[in-house]
Amino acid sequence: MRLPQLFPALAAVIVAAPAVHAAAKTPYDRATTPFIAELDRQCPGRNLQNLSPGDLELIMEGFETGLTPAQRHEIEAAIGEGCVRTEAGLTCGNTATLRVFGRQKVLQSFTAKVCATAWRCNAYYACSESRP
Repeated sequence: MRLPQLFPALAAVIVAAPAVHAAAKTPYDRATTPFIAELDRQCPGRNLQNLSPGDLELIMEGFETGLTPAQRHEIEAAIGEGCVRTEAGLTCGNTATLRVFGRQKVLQSFTAKVCATAWRCNAYYACSESRP
């Protein structure tokens, strides 16, 4: 291939690369990315994206008590539909719940509840609650 012909081919690869990368995001990434961005905005440096699935689920349960029955039903339905054939445990339910929180426009409020806890994480699943 001659050099002038190489430029259009190279340009096509460069333009297509971000689209391929964006399409490669997993459902988990699509659900957690907005949550992690909101954590970084509301309580930077606490690394709360590293909470264990069980700890995050407990916070979710407390938050859900303030939602309407219709909102809670939507969460239950999403977990039922999305996790019925999955052995991912709590992570699947948490991911489905975060996705619904985003659709319901309550993700910012939920994140505020997470940030209001005494949790702080040093690494993945290396979290502790600091009580006064």
